[in-house]
Amino acid sequence: FLMVKILITGAAGFIGANLTRKLIKTGNEINILIKETSNLWRINDVVSNCNVHKIDLKKVEDVRNVVKEVNPELVYHCAGHGIYSSQKNNTEIFSTNILGTFNLLNALNENNNLHRLVNLGSFFEYLTNPTDPYTISKITQTKLAEHFFKEKKLPIITLRLFTPYGKFDSPGRLICDLMIALIRNKPLEIFSRYTKRDFIHIDDVITALEIASQQPDITGEIIDIGTGNEISVEEIVSMSNQLSDNELVINWNDTKQREVDILPENIFLGRQQTQKLNWNPSTSLEDGLQRTIEWYKQNINLYET
Repeated sequence: FLMVKILITGAAGFIGANLTRKLIKTGNEINILIKETSNLWRINDVVSNCNVHKIDLKKVEDVRNVVKEVNPELVYHCAGHGIYSSQKNNTEIFSTNILGTFNLLNALNENNNLHRLVNLGSFFEYLTNPTDPYTISKITQTKLAEHFFKEKKLPIITLRLFTPYGKFDSPGRLICDLMIALIRNKPLEIFSRYTKRDFIHIDDVITALEIASQQPDITGEIIDIGTGNEISVEEIVSMSNQLSDNELVINWNDTKQREVDILPENIFLGRQQTQKLNWNPSTSLEDGLQRTIEWYKQNINLYET
């Protein structure tokens, strides 16, 4: 068994941390890129099993030096900014998602060891007329990946994720807030009762990432990672209530919707182009929510404010 050198950007985030925790168990050499300011609450207990590189992707020389030093065979680009409603700084959104990605791809292009780069895209890229900074930045990030694949032959694959949920999710995201409110028996304000999403369990996402890093003949592809089923916020709330035997008090506030929460109805229909990837989601929403409730019960101390 040859040890693979793996580099994960955004390893302190929701997806990056779950991926890091899973890959540590493979016995490969795990290198993680995190910002000096990153809160490591998701990986504190496992971070000693990784080589930690504290750099900002916006700094071109730092990125080049780390890539040179690590010389990775496999890269997961999970770093991103702007998915949370609290991340409103447009400069940070554009510079992280676009400039940061460009710096990373450029540095990897100078290094001959790369076997595969898995780039994380978003279903927001399907918005037909986007004006919000996050969506514009993600569309551009994927275009950069396409450019480096076509022009520089960089072995890139982009996975467009639908809405992941599960362990180590962030407060401010629907299912995380729901779980915390259910366990603490606190009322919750929700803005977008009728918004529909395709929720996909984090374990299924991580499996897709792992398969995408190994499956031959898919470089250059853009592949949707979702379940193909959409469900409204209202239905998610009632399902969570049933599973937890709790009647959560919800204050519905439909006046303050974010632009990205008002999506065209058909964005999810038939979008799951997963046939190119030897992967299918295996967690039903009910099963995923049940597992998520159990995890939050056992780990609610991580969310003490």
